[in-house]
Amino acid sequence: MFMEFLECIKKRIIQDDELKNELYSLILYGSFVRGDFLENVSDLDFFAVIIKDESIIPKLRQVLEDCTKEINAVEVDLAWEYLENISDPLRRGVPFKFLTIYQEDFLENHIVVYGKDIANILPKYKFENLLSWRIERILKLIERSKRNPKLMHILAGETARLLALINGAKSLRKKDIVNALEKIRDEEALEVYRAYLNGRKLKFDEGFLTRFIEARIDRIKKIL
Repeated sequence: MFMEFLECIKKRIIQDDELKNELYSLILYGSFVRGDFLENVSDLDFFAVIIKDESIIPKLRQVLEDCTKEINAVEVDLAWEYLENISDPLRRGVPFKFLTIYQEDFLENHIVVYGKDIANILPKYKFENLLSWRIERILKLIERSKRNPKLMHILAGETARLLALINGAKSLRKKDIVNALEKIRDEEALEVYRAYLNGRKLKFDEGFLTRFIEARIDRIKKIL
């Protein structure tokens, strides 16, 4: 099944002149490549680098959804960026997490489905250098995410993951995150993260999630 859906996507792109000419790269990354993808829990993550015309994105999204129906992902997530911004995603375009603070995981766990690899174009960011920037961004996103339970749970989950990483998690693999949170005995962080693993249940109210994020961010700042 792994090779079948990749071949389906590549074939559909090659058969479409607009997609073929406009796509610099299409990359599969994240849990599916990393090996900890969970059916009906995880997203299937793609990243498209386009040359100049973003109008191809809806068509590309349809191709991805058509070719991945048998994977049982919660969502087929398609992020995209212009080629001209890839040389410094932190300051140009959108500073996607997988290109910035989690870049190391992206570089280790990605497959070029179509086009060229971007590994040699990306600047090499270090997790430690970007941590302060990322936690401040999370705090700013709280207000924007309020009254949206899904986004609040995502922010809380990322906060738990950051806490695990600075406390010895070896990677972004789900078992490594859980192990690190267990070692520091943070039961609330474990509960937040396990809610995600258990079918992404929207288990907590906004007040709890806000307090959780702010408290763990304060804890992370003290470690820095």
